[in-house]
Amino acid sequence: MRHGDAPTIDGVRQLSSKGIEESKLMGQWLSQQEPIDTVLVSPLLRAQQTAGCVYPFLQNEFQSSEEPLLKPEASARLAIEYFQALEAESVLLISHMPLVVNLLEAWIPHAGRYFPTASMAELSFKAAKPLLQNFITPAEIA
Repeated sequence: MRHGDAPTIDGVRQLSSKGIEESKLMGQWLSQQEPIDTVLVSPLLRAQQTAGCVYPFLQNEFQSSEEPLLKPEASARLAIEYFQALEAESVLLISHMPLVVNLLEAWIPHAGRYFPTASMAELSFKAAKPLLQNFITPAEIA
């Protein structure tokens, strides 16, 4: 998931009221999906705020941690190696452009696309190759 709309406000890049609403909308959508057991969030404020909007909608217990490998400039290859080593059934990553596109492209070649704010790509890793299950934007839910 990409963080919600986040212009620079008072010199700090943080969620706008639109970004808060987008993030809550995605949280509502997530509440109707399979439970998430692990949430990994970029340490940057806009991603942390997005997570804070999503958490109240998650209906089950989950582990959450700040993950420096989810910063915008992080290496998709290193991030994927780390994520593949996790022993989790369902993971939500909250990150930034361009990393979200780079991760999607690394997992599923030629599937890379622009992520509008608060958009989410849902992937399945149950088959031999990762599969793009869904790509959802707040505009599609609203």
